[in-house]
Amino acid sequence: MKRLFRVFQKRKPRWGLVLMGGGARGLAHIGVLDVLQKEGVSPDVIVGTSMGAIVGGLFAAGFSPMKLKEITEDLSLDRWVDRPNLPFLPKKPHSIIEFFLLDAYRTRLQKRIKQDKEDKIEEHLREIVGEVRIEDLPVQFACNAVDLISGKEVVFEEGELYKALRATMSLPVVFEPMRMDDMLLVDGGVLNNVPVEMARELEADRTVLVDIHRPLKEVETQEIKNTFQLIQRMVETMAANTTVEKIKLADCVVRVDLDVDIFDFSNPSELIESGERAAIQSMDGIKK
Repeated sequence: MKRLFRVFQKRKPRWGLVLMGGGARGLAHIGVLDVLQKEGVSPDVIVGTSMGAIVGGLFAAGFSPMKLKEITEDLSLDRWVDRPNLPFLPKKPHSIIEFFLLDAYRTRLQKRIKQDKEDKIEEHLREIVGEVRIEDLPVQFACNAVDLISGKEVVFEEGELYKALRATMSLPVVFEPMRMDDMLLVDGGVLNNVPVEMARELEADRTVLVDIHRPLKEVETQEIKNTFQLIQRMVETMAANTTVEKIKLADCVVRVDLDVDIFDFSNPSELIESGERAAIQSMDGIKK
């Protein structure tokens, strides 16, 4: 009904906020949203991939930047799951997203050692956002995932928000793919980590992209020391060829320069503040 109303009401220019995926670097999106809210600048459309979708989806659902900071920096997440004795994993996650990563990794390990531990990521997301539907959000929102069966991008413009967020954050190897109908869904960033065109398809006349990508550079073999670093290198390599070209499609780019690993959630406050600084520096361009 809301979309039907938009069709018949007098058309005014709309702008869309595009939030890239990038693991821990995606916490910078919270800082950007905080500055936008304080400046009274509200996007008509928010689209995101992976971590960008998590932050953008929660904001579109009515979570304030302050609330997002509280969720992100919540260190009392042990109460959500019985932790097995796996001493090589951190004793306490530094953010809700790191919790999801560690819980997913534990789940895979537990299946192998027959502890039969259930993957509770979808349940946790449901606890956070409830059963609100995307089409009923206060701000128009969409995110993407990739269907491994068809090899195509899947865009979520409607349906239950928590399911869409679970699909878009399903980083291969780290998370189990999400089964939905006849699809097997993984992280949208696999095919499209810069969803500028998605915002335009939702009738955004102007797009503002928050760019959190880290340019790919050659590394020494010894720098890839563990499974998480191997996955990170794989993800960044896969995205490198398309990211730079897609960034050029945006009308305004808010560049957040972060040399931080996608799994490094050890300093969430600094990541959020980096987004705040970038948004302040880019405010003239955002308001054009």
